[in-house]
Amino acid sequence: MKRLTLTLVLLLGTANAVAEPPPLKNNPFSRPPAPPIREAVRPEGDTSTTPLIVIATMVSSTTALANIEGQVMRPGQEINGYQLKRVYEDRAVFERDGNELTVYVKPEREENDVRARPNPRRR
Repeated sequence: MKRLTLTLVLLLGTANAVAEPPPLKNNPFSRPPAPPIREAVRPEGDTSTTPLIVIATMVSSTTALANIEGQVMRPGQEINGYQLKRVYEDRAVFERDGNELTVYVKPEREENDVRARPNPRRR
């Protein structure tokens, strides 16, 4: 009798262990939502005469792209009357009325960004 009871307890115990696990809260294979697009805005007090803001550039062996005021462009395309001629890692070169204009990528600075402040110990 003890054997039968022990067998039943073991079988019932394993039946509960094989029960379906609770459902997942999140799908681990789904892609996260895309980050919001950052609007290109001139900072207050910016007195530069550059008519364009270069947010980022990407250069590879086959293509070059520049994010100009939130618009991704390739060399040859125009924005605000300026034609994008060349793209480098840190700058973009434009042409308008035969004059070339080089615009460097401006780093995004935040008040709490340690990299934005000069190091007082460095000479």
